[in-house]
Amino acid sequence: MTEFDETQVGLRRTRGVRLVEHPHGLSVYPEPHDVPVLPHGWAPLDATDQAAVLEACNANPQSCRLRVGSPWDQLLEYRVYALEVEAWHGVCVATMCITQSAGVAEGHGNMRVLAVARDVREAARIAIDFLNWDLEAEGARWRLAITSPTPDAPRD
Repeated sequence: MTEFDETQVGLRRTRGVRLVEHPHGLSVYPEPHDVPVLPHGWAPLDATDQAAVLEACNANPQSCRLRVGSPWDQLLEYRVYALEVEAWHGVCVATMCITQSAGVAEGHGNMRVLAVARDVREAARIAIDFLNWDLEAEGARWRLAITSPTPDAPRD
């Protein structure tokens, strides 16, 4: 008779953290989301899928709808893309992007998928959450928010 040990291993992603040392000690700031954030019902993205998404964003810079610089790292931007190219059918992506500077010749471009969403507003919300994470770690008291205009509001 053969016995099987039915020990289960549970794997789960962990959020990244930012450690900030100050005169009173050490503060820990966990990332605002487990990434990548995906629409309800989507299977997790493997490394190949994420690389394909980042490549599509890098290949279609005209699809970028939002760029906000990080106060934490001057070379980092949070970006939102609406990939309207045929293969992507309008999927929206929030990314972390390393910008090119005079001292950095290589290693720039979208480096991390933060979220895949069905619309720009949801992808932008995730990108802004990460920007606010940077603001919190920097000690800023203000936060950025994106709101949609009300239907009755006049437009310029």
